[in-house]
Amino acid sequence: MGLLTKQLLWGLLLGIGLPLFVLGIIILNLDFQLLELHKFAGVTTLCTLPNLLLFFGSLRKNNETFAYGILASSILWALFTFGLKLFG
Repeated sequence: MGLLTKQLLWGLLLGIGLPLFVLGIIILNLDFQLLELHKFAGVTTLCTLPNLLLFFGSLRKNNETFAYGILASSILWALFTFGLKLFG
């Protein structure tokens, strides 16, 4: 089998898309400006909490490849947040 299986790809896409969706809703509702990067980095950190539920839910259902995709996307979100904190 290849490196990117269908389940892993779905986990990766859902793990990136769900926090991005939550971040968009928060930005629209809170109406804060993107110039406040220290607040934006904190908000992006909180947006990854649904990934935690997806990760443990998929592990509970013995769906490890989906959980690996969620974990990989969470690592990408952590690197993004680290970059915002470091350069912002």
